Amino acid sequence: MASFEEIGRSVDEELAKLKRFFREEVRPTTRRRLAQALRRASARLSRLAEELERQPPSSTPSDNREPTS
Repeated sequence: MASFEEIGRSVDEELAKLKRFFREEVRPTTRRRLAQALRRASARLSRLAEELERQPPSSTPSDNREPTS
């Protein structure tokens, strides 16, 4: 039967492996995917801005909300 000290060392080693995995695999992948998502969102926002600029000005006031009491 393994001693408490051996179990503790084993747990420490596994935690070190897990930290290394997150640092070397998960974090870079997450950052890369986030950067891609931000680029897609930026491109979409640029297209929406262009569409807004192409629309003719409205002849009605821009604030169409009903008055509040």
